[in-house]
Amino acid sequence: GLDPLTVSLVEAHGTGIPLGDRTEIQAMRDVFKNDPNRGPCIALGSVKSMIGHLISASGVAGLIKAALSLYHQILPPTLHCDDPLDDLDGSPFYINAETRPWIHSRNNGPRRAAVSAFGFGGINAHAVLEEPPTAGEDRPFLGGTGRDSELFVITAQSRRALIERCEQILETLEKNSPISLT
Repeated sequence: GLDPLTVSLVEAHGTGIPLGDRTEIQAMRDVFKNDPNRGPCIALGSVKSMIGHLISASGVAGLIKAALSLYHQILPPTLHCDDPLDDLDGSPFYINAETRPWIHSRNNGPRRAAVSAFGFGGINAHAVLEEPPTAGEDRPFLGGTGRDSELFVITAQSRRALIERCEQILETLEKNSPISLT
C-alpha cells in the first residue's frame, strides 16, 4: 500500500559480489521505478560494508542498522564502495558515502527505510520500517490502506507446548470471530 518512492533508504543485501549485486539492483529497479524528474533520491547501503558478512545474522544486522538510522534520523555511510556498479546509473539509488542527517519534508510523509535481508540458505525477507509519529500526530497505519495481514509471534518451551498454544489461539479465534486487530 505504499509508493516505493516514499522510501528514502534501502538497506540491501549487498555482498560486493558483482553478479549478486547486479541481480539485486535490477530487482530493486523493477520495484522502485525511477522518476526521471527527481534523479537519485534513495540512499543505498549494506551493513556488510561496515561489519562483514555474518551469514544468517546479516539480515538482522541490516534491520538493526535501519532501525537505528530512523531513530537517530541519520543516513549511515556505505564504506569501501569507491567504484559502484554502473547498474546504478539512471536508477533512483545513490551510494551514501558519508554520514549525513536524514533530512526530509514532513509533507512527503514519514521517513521510511526498506531492508532486504537474505539469510543462510537463501531465505529472503523484505521489511519496510517507518519512523514513529511525532507527539500529537495521529498517522494511520500504512497510509490508511488498512491491514491485509498481521504478524503474531508465538513462543513456547517445547514443540508440544507450542502446538497446544496454537490450538488455544485457534479455538479463541473460532469462538470470537471476527476479532478486530485495531
